Formats: sequence, structure tokens, C-alpha cells
Amino acid sequence: MTDSGSVRILCIEDNPINWRLVQRLLGQAGFEVHWAEDGIQGFDMALSLMPDLVLLDINLPGLSGFETATKFRQQAELRTTPIIALTAKTLKSDRETALVAGCDGFIPKPIDPFTFVKQVNGYLEGRREQVDAVREGAVLRNLSAQMVEHLEAQLRVAQDTNAKLLATQRDLQTRNQSLGRLLALSQSILTEHDPLSLSALIFEEVRGELKVSTLYAYRSHQSMAYLEGVCWNGEALEPAPVLPSTSPFYLKAQVLPKGVPLHGEGLRANRLWEDGVAHGFWPLNGEACLIVLQDSQASESKWGVWVMSRAEPFLPLELEMLAMFASMALVSRENAELIASLTESSRALAASYEGMEKAYLDLQQAKADLGRHERQVIMESLFLKITQRLRSPVDSLRSNGKHLIELLPDPSAEVGQTLGELSNAVRQVDGLLKALSRRVAQGGPATPEWLVPQEIFQQELELLQAEGVIPSGVAVQIDDQSCAFPLFGVYSDFAKMLQFIVQHAVGGPTPTGTIFIRAWMEGPESHFEIRDEGGPIPPMGLDTAFEPFSTLHQDAIMDVRSPGGGLPSVRQFLAAYDGTVSIRNEGEGTVVSVVLPLNQSGPSPTAAP
Repeated sequence: MTDSGSVRILCIEDNPINWRLVQRLLGQAGFEVHWAEDGIQGFDMALSLMPDLVLLDINLPGLSGFETATKFRQQAELRTTPIIALTAKTLKSDRETALVAGCDGFIPKPIDPFTFVKQVNGYLEGRREQVDAVREGAVLRNLSAQMVEHLEAQLRVAQDTNAKLLATQRDLQTRNQSLGRLLALSQSILTEHDPLSLSALIFEEVRGELKVSTLYAYRSHQSMAYLEGVCWNGEALEPAPVLPSTSPFYLKAQVLPKGVPLHGEGLRANRLWEDGVAHGFWPLNGEACLIVLQDSQASESKWGVWVMSRAEPFLPLELEMLAMFASMALVSRENAELIASLTESSRALAASYEGMEKAYLDLQQAKADLGRHERQVIMESLFLKITQRLRSPVDSLRSNGKHLIELLPDPSAEVGQTLGELSNAVRQVDGLLKALSRRVAQGGPATPEWLVPQEIFQQELELLQAEGVIPSGVAVQIDDQSCAFPLFGVYSDFAKMLQFIVQHAVGGPTPTGTIFIRAWMEGPESHFEIRDEGGPIPPMGLDTAFEPFSTLHQDAIMDVRSPGGGLPSVRQFLAAYDGTVSIRNEGEGTVVSVVLPLNQSGPSPTAAP
């Protein structure tokens, strides 16, 4: 009896039932049992385990038992390992073939559980069977014939499998090409939102891909009273005849399964076949196909139908592609309608927003204008009160200064200089008080008078700086040599004109730099120019700078300068004097030019005081 505790047995068996029986019987006897399902796996396991005995099923898939035994005997490490054939073949020739192939014995199937362990022990103890020398040649020829026959069968299986693989590969290649064209089509229609253009693109692809001769695409109307659609006659896209909701074709197609192509004999056997023939959807002797589609974003009653025909029958792959084309057309149409609706809503919202934004800007402008007006009224009232309070002290200073000069007929140089500075200061303050009085049209005449531009510029610019109209970062430069000539007019008019022009000069995106003011006489006209460095104005703004309410039709653009809002008032003031005003871009800003004719009815300029 062999010591089973140290014996490893490898069973190569493709039938799990037989393997479990072998495992149970040998395991109970104390053997270490391993299992392989085919000859290749068994050979690899044998090289790793180096078993003491191999139980080999003859009828294995792939590599047969005979071929496995031959492979074992060709390996030096396994050449002496006992191989016992497990076979249901009980003929003497079958047993001899197993022995010639390399087996050392055989155990018949079905396995006898009462004798199996004893049989295995016998082979472990050295039992071997051999073929008669006389029979060995015939048995070898029989083994060779069986192996050749087995190889031929495997070759035929391999050829059949290869043919199927090639057919599958061709089918996959065709499917891949079709899907590639479908993907390209889906990308090309992403930017197309017109329903008819979408249908034309998809129909053209269907015609090229599936070789259809006619194609109708219908979709239920919003009223659900009829189907409307288009048809492709092979050459062009045109409107299709309307299908009323009472037509037999409409009623029968509505109950068909959605998204499933109906074609061939299945379509011919359906009740709507003759209705389709009557409508001219398909010929009597041609191949036809019908697909009913359900809108994904609408109610169940919203649906459509594709009807097409051609000469050849439709293949399964073509039907799949047709269903995908139809679904793409439906989804694209839905998306186009949704985008059109969103675009319309977006336009309405944009218009509303623009209106709200314009109203807000107008409100802000009105608020700013109102604030400026209120501040101006307050400042004028304050200036008037200050003027009234300062008038008496200034008159007293003027009177006392004259009296002091009379008392000092021959003053020293220092005293004379002091008295001169005091006189100039009193004269300057007196001029400002008069300017304040004239600006608010109180305490002075509102009729034309002789004025000096230099005094107007100096006095009004000081007031504008005090009011904050001229920011602290803006410098003012006056050409004193050219502003000494007299001017006949109403002081408050020229003060307002100067204020509006200065407001324009400091109204750029970056109110910094210098304002240059100069005046001169040229023939019978007086000329005034105010140049700024606040940035240029677009040509359209220059053209409408003096039009009333020009800001109502101008869109404010960030960092782009607009004309001052008071420039139209400047033109109105000048109209009373027969004067003109113009504006132009120059350098880093603009130049406002004013031209006034001399008053021929008054005294000549040389007669001015």
C-alpha cells in the first residue's frame, strides 16, 4: 500500500461531476488531488506540481487526451510520470491507442467507486500495461489517423470561426463608418436652427446612406387636428400633403409602437399598408419602411411619422441607422424650436432690460440735474446773502482807503505799496460781489452793458472753482493779453454760457489736465475758444452736440466721451446775439469756439469806459 499522504495526483477532466467523484474518493484515501479542465492547463500545472500520477480524460475539448499524453512524453521532466487514461472507450483498439500515445494504463468510465482507489494504488506501485509488439505498428498508424482527423476538425472549426470573425469585422466596420457619418452630421447641424434646413441636411444624408427614393416626414400640428410635413422626392425638399386627423392612415399609425421600424412583410400585413399606397407613400411592388416617433418634450399626443421606400429590402443595420436618423431629426427639430423660443424670449428680455437700463440712466440723469439745480439755487441764495453782508464792509474799505490816501499826500514806498495792494484787493472783492449780484439777476441791471471778457473769466472761474464745478485737479489758463477788449451784453448770459462750456470741458472720463481760454477780435467779430484735455468725442457725438435732448438718443459707452449736456443751451443763448458756436476734436481733447458779431447799434468798442 502506497503512503498516500505524500502523493500528488493531477486529474485532467473537463466534466466537473467526474472530477468531484475523483476528488472525493482520492481525498478520502489521503491523496493530494489537483484539477485541470483541459490539456494545455494540465500540462502547465504538471510542470509546476510535478505530480506522482496523472489521471487523463481522453475526450478533452481542444487538445485531445491522446495529444496531451504525447505532449507530456515529449517533455523531459514529465517523461517518466505515470499517465492513466480515463476513458469510456472499452474497445481493445482504443486502449491500445492510449498506450501507444504515452499512457501507462487506463481506468474505464464510469468510475467504479469500490475499485477506483485500488486501481490508482496499483499504478502508483508500478503496474504498467503495454501493447504487443506485433500490434504496435498498426496502433501507431491508427493513432496518427485519429490525430490527423482531429486536427482537420479543429482546422474546419477555426476556418468557420475566422469566417464569422471576418463577417463580424466587416459588419462592425460598416457600422462604424455609418456611426461616424451620423456623428459628423450631428455636429454639422448643431449651429442650424431652421427646421426646413435641418430636415434638408438629414434627408440628404439618409438618401446617401440608405439609398431611399422617397421620404416623408410628418409631425402633428399644435392643434392636433392634422399632420403636417415635408417630403424628399430624391431631388428636392417640398411640402407634403396634409393628413387630417380623420384619415385612416392617421388613426392607424397613431397606435403603432413608437421608435420601432415597421418594414417588409410586417408592413404589408398591417392594415395601413393600403392606406399608404393610396397616399402615394410607397409603391405596390417596392420596399417600404415606417417609423412612428414620440416627441420627448411634449405630451403623449404629440407625435410624428417617417415613411420611406426604395427598391431593395432593408437590412437590420440599415433599420438601426434609420431609427437613429429619425430620432436625430426629431430631437434636432425640438431643439431648434426650443432655441427659437429662447432666442425670442432673450430678445424680449434684452429689450426690456435695455428699456429699464435707459429709464434708470434717465432717472439718474434727472436726479443729478435736479441735484445740480437745487445746489445752484442754494448757492445763489447763499451768494446773494454773502454779497449783501459784504457790500457794506467793502464800501467802507473803499471809502476809508480813498480817505487814507488823501490824508497821506506823500506816502513812503512801503505805505504806497500797501495802499495799492489794499486798493486792488478791494477792487477784486467788489468785482466778485458785482458778479454774484449779476449772476442771480438781483442787485444789478438785467439789461445789456459793457463787459470785459477778462473780468468775466476771472470772476466766474473763481466762483465755479468755489462751487466745485471745476475739480481740484484741473488747472485753468487764461490768455490775459487777448481778453482785454470790451463786450456788450447781459452779464448773466455770458456767465451761464461760460458755466456750460466749462462743465463740458471737465466732463470727460478723466477730468484732469488744463483748460485753456483765450479771446480775440477779428474784424467785426469777437472770438472765444475754450480748449480742454478731457479726451476726444466720436464723430456722431460732435454732430449732435448742440441738438436739444441729444442725450436721449445716445448710448453711454464706458470710457468714451460725450458732449456736455449744457451745450444746446449755449446755442440758444447765442441765438439772441446772432452768434454761433462749434466744437471739434483737437489734440487730447476738444475745442469749443464762440463767434459774436459786434453790436452796431451801440457805441464803438473804443468808446467803452
